[in-house]
Amino acid sequence: MKKAMTEIESEHAAKYLVTLCRHFARKVSADWDEKYGEVNFPAGTTKFAVNEEETALTIQCEADSDEKLEIQKAIITGHVDLFSRREKIQLNWTYA
Repeated sequence: MKKAMTEIESEHAAKYLVTLCRHFARKVSADWDEKYGEVNFPAGTTKFAVNEEETALTIQCEADSDEKLEIQKAIITGHVDLFSRREKIQLNWTYA
């Protein structure tokens, strides 16, 4: 399994989790609450987790190929850009 992870540090971390999962649920399977979310894309699964202080959102993408992993990363990056109009967020992905 291929994995990539990034973290958003923001006072709006929990809001981003809910907004992203709710948006993706319109087209694919998604489950979430205020602290954790999981979205099942055709390219793989993306998991979201807010830390206890609600100051950071960790996003982890998992796929069975590098190509599918890059597709997920592109989807997440594009939507974070779309929903983070009030603050500039740069996603720095690391690979596991």
